[in-house]
Amino acid sequence: MLVLWTRETDCGYSVLDDNKLLTLPNGERLNLPPNVRIMFEVEHLRYATLATVSRCGMIWFSEDVVEPGMIYRNYLDVLSNQPLDADNDEAFDPRRRDGAESAESGNLMSQRAIATVLEPFFSEDGLVSTALEYAAGLEHIMDFTVARALNTLFSLINKSVRNVLEYNNQHPDFPLAQERIEQYINKRMLISLIWAFSGDAKLDLRAEMGEFLRNRTDVDLPPLVPGSSLLDYDVQIASGDWISWQTRVPVIEIESHAVTQSDVVVPTIDTVRHEEILYSWLSEHKPLMLCGPPGSGKTMTLFSALRKLPDMEVVGLNFSSATTPELILKTFDQYCEYRKASEGVILAPVQIGRWIVVFCDEINLPATDKYGTQRVISFLRQLVECGGFYRTSDKAWVRLERIQFVGACNPPTDPGRVPLSHRFLRHAPLVMVDYPGEISLKQIYGTYNRALLKVVPNLRPYSEPLTDAMVSFYLASQKRFTSDQQAHYVYSPRELTRWVRGLYEAIKPLEVLSVEGLVRVWAHEALRLFQDRLVTEEERTWTDEQIDMFAMEHFPTINKDEALNRPILFSNWTSKNYIPVDREVLRDYTKARLRVFHEEELDVPLVLFNDVLDHVLRIDRVFRQIQGHLLLIGVSGSGKVCTQSSPGLTCSLSVAFPDDAISLCCLDERPQHLPDQSLEQVHRR
Repeated sequence: MLVLWTRETDCGYSVLDDNKLLTLPNGERLNLPPNVRIMFEVEHLRYATLATVSRCGMIWFSEDVVEPGMIYRNYLDVLSNQPLDADNDEAFDPRRRDGAESAESGNLMSQRAIATVLEPFFSEDGLVSTALEYAAGLEHIMDFTVARALNTLFSLINKSVRNVLEYNNQHPDFPLAQERIEQYINKRMLISLIWAFSGDAKLDLRAEMGEFLRNRTDVDLPPLVPGSSLLDYDVQIASGDWISWQTRVPVIEIESHAVTQSDVVVPTIDTVRHEEILYSWLSEHKPLMLCGPPGSGKTMTLFSALRKLPDMEVVGLNFSSATTPELILKTFDQYCEYRKASEGVILAPVQIGRWIVVFCDEINLPATDKYGTQRVISFLRQLVECGGFYRTSDKAWVRLERIQFVGACNPPTDPGRVPLSHRFLRHAPLVMVDYPGEISLKQIYGTYNRALLKVVPNLRPYSEPLTDAMVSFYLASQKRFTSDQQAHYVYSPRELTRWVRGLYEAIKPLEVLSVEGLVRVWAHEALRLFQDRLVTEEERTWTDEQIDMFAMEHFPTINKDEALNRPILFSNWTSKNYIPVDREVLRDYTKARLRVFHEEELDVPLVLFNDVLDHVLRIDRVFRQIQGHLLLIGVSGSGKVCTQSSPGLTCSLSVAFPDDAISLCCLDERPQHLPDQSLEQVHRR
């Protein structure tokens, strides 16, 4: 019998008729021997024709064929009869063991004791079934399936079991008593249920799941204060007591120059929790997925966790709409080696004992073919499910060894994203990494602000109000402007990071700066980051008012006129430092540069009205920053090309146009989106 999985069942329907002849795509024809039968295993027959359907017998497998109770029973039986491999070999001291068999026997006894503790949770009307039904009604970032939720739960339970086994092997003279094991497992089970059934939902929905479990269990629970949830606690294995995650968050200090570095990770309660969950799945060597909005810290969280595992090497792959399985195979050729063994060909990392973690960034970007299949995702599913692939050169089966896959992506509802198939997702636990909350943001950027104000010692006491003002204004703008209004109204913590870096670059060369000066550069960076992208005058006015309000709220003693008087312009054109400048001084400086520009670049004189001068400053500011990339948005003829080619920029940067058809806007091209005041200046000239 030949068992096939195929997405295109009609590719071989001719072999199913009386001719028994299979024609391959290369033209080669193969006869079907009389002792061979073909079985197709497919998810649906959406692309099958009647010619194929009429030639095959069919059996429909409903979702109800395998009920959750069967899955529960199978897991408990495996846990009771099959020893879990300990991840940390150092936990087993050979000098304290009579042999491998005795250790395995002891571990199996502990596993059976834990399985007995878990039995009530998996009963017909137990907490697992009740929570599973409740979770199906929550809003998940990807489609919720019972198979994926239960596989995720079993991985988390296995991590708890491993913790018990590891503790007992490290303390052979004083292992955990049965009462302590029961206390630990019962509490960890509640945490595992929250992450398994609502880990792919927003934080407030996870809190709702925790509250749902609190009302339906008799397990001892931690005292919760308003605003906290069960997810804010973990369980200590030695005592079986609840412990707040906040107590495990280290407080770090960084140097001023580290503000501009991209690899600095400030621990928060969110990152510590996520890393612990990632370790649970990494210890199972399962593929896992992180999904969340852009700028939420998915890649940072994953790399931070993997860097702490010395036996794992991370290989990063950036997926695109054109990614194919060949990218995976080329990565294998670069970081792994093929070797022959008695059981066949094995593909393993070059370094013995190390794991290769293939990190697939933007994993849901590959486009589907005409049959709705993402080829690279189907290939990854085969590698995970079957543990290998057929090598095309010699048709040999290659088995993977010590190779693991992890992925990250934006939500499937974002433009250009493709929903991943359920057949792939059921193998991959999924966690949603949302934007940090207010407490985490203040913890992160408070650390950055303390570092940047070290360069101006007299301002160090103002790090806390500076952080509070930044975070408050950011959250207000994020709430006020959404992508439903304009596609580019996307606010993420990246804005706060750019804000901090802009402040640092402005005050770095200064020895002394007044509080009014700090607030003015703070307001300038806020205007550039949050106001320059806004479309309507009403939105820009709102931003101006909010900046003034938050500045006076957190810096009530400043001179408002000195700190916030408009316009707020900063430049280093007339000075070696990035300092406040007067518009007329800048106009005179730029006019001098324009004369050369007229003669060498353009034979038509340009009008230097206020909006052009402001835009040139804004563009120059972006290009001078680290990772200073820029999007100029506007209709054709509004002056985008002409503005960014102006002499204020070309004096220090060269401008290249990939498209030769781009032409500069001249005076006879009427600007489309300029205020009436600016248009009047153009017409007067």
